[in-house]
Amino acid sequence: MNDLVQFNTEVNKQLKDKFKSEKWSGVSPKFYKNDILNLIKSIEIRKVIKKDSFYCFLSVYSNFNYPNSLKFKTMHTNKQIFLVSITPKKVTNSSYEWSLKNNKEYNTNKIDQLWKAIENHGKYFFDSFNNFPEPFLKLKPEHFKNGMVELFDKYEVLHQVNYMNFLKEIHLSLNQNKTAAEFSNLAIERFHKNLEHKNISYNKASKKVFEEYIKFLEMPKI
Repeated sequence: MNDLVQFNTEVNKQLKDKFKSEKWSGVSPKFYKNDILNLIKSIEIRKVIKKDSFYCFLSVYSNFNYPNSLKFKTMHTNKQIFLVSITPKKVTNSSYEWSLKNNKEYNTNKIDQLWKAIENHGKYFFDSFNNFPEPFLKLKPEHFKNGMVELFDKYEVLHQVNYMNFLKEIHLSLNQNKTAAEFSNLAIERFHKNLEHKNISYNKASKKVFEEYIKFLEMPKI
C-alpha cells in the first residue's frame, strides 16, 4: 500500500500541474476531462502491486443523463465505453507496462516520458472525438450482428453491449427513437446471450445488479 501511495504522490508531484494546465481535473491515479458534451475523458496511471511497473489507460465514458441512467455513478464501469493503453510510441489495444526501478532519477524520467506520450499520442486519440457524435452515426445495428465493431475501425472494443447502449444514447439525444430502440433491443439480447454459458450464482445481490443493468440498457421513459 505504501508503494502505491508513494507512486501516486510522485505522479502528482510531476504531472498534476501539467494536467491542470491542460484543463484536466483529478489526481493520480485518475485524471479526467469533460470538455465534450455527453462524454468524459479519463487517464488512469496505476502502479502494479508488488511489481516495479505501472500502466496508463486512456478511456472514454458515456455521460448522457436519462431517467434510467446510473445515478451518482458518473464514471461507473458500465459507462466506460472505450479503453486503450498508451506506450512511448503509440496508443494500442494491447496492455503495456511502463517499467520502474529502485532509482529515483530513472523513475522521474519514466514519468516524464509518459507525459510526452500523453501529449503526442494521447491527445491525438482524444481529439478523434472532437466532432462527436458524427463518427458514430454511420454505425447501424446490423454491424454488430456481423461481429465485433471497432472504435474508428482501429481499436478493439471489448464490451460490445456497452457500445450498443452508448449508440442507443446517442440516437436518443438526436430524437431518433426508432434506431435507439433497435440498439437497446440488440444490447439486451446480446447481454442475455453472453450469460447463457456462464455459471453464475444468482443471489439477491447479484440479481439486483443484473436488474439495474438491464434497466440501464432499456429505452428510458421520457
